[in-house]
Amino acid sequence: MTKKEILGVLDHILDPDLRDRSIVEMGFVGEEDIAVREEEIEVSYTVGGPLCPYSAAVGILIHYTLHEKFKKRVKVRMKEGHYQQGIVNQILEDEAQFHDWLEKIKSQNLLSACLRA
Repeated sequence: MTKKEILGVLDHILDPDLRDRSIVEMGFVGEEDIAVREEEIEVSYTVGGPLCPYSAAVGILIHYTLHEKFKKRVKVRMKEGHYQQGIVNQILEDEAQFHDWLEKIKSQNLLSACLRA
């Protein structure tokens, strides 16, 4: 798997706020934000602004989508610039919190709304 392949997968995740452009098109993640290792994919991302209400959802969507596609360990981190960066990264690092948030996203149909075929 290459960085370009990973970007291709991430290009199927729509910005949860606008839902008409992908997180790649919005510049939330680029090739320079991806590290590929034998057993792990690591991605850093940003969001549209320092108060974006979907800051954690974007990271959860990235993690879920890459794990489902590549069946590898995925580590996602939010870059500096959002006022809740610390909290978001804590959610992304803690497996129990991550799964709780993923279930919330699924129950609100955000997962299906933000993944394009």
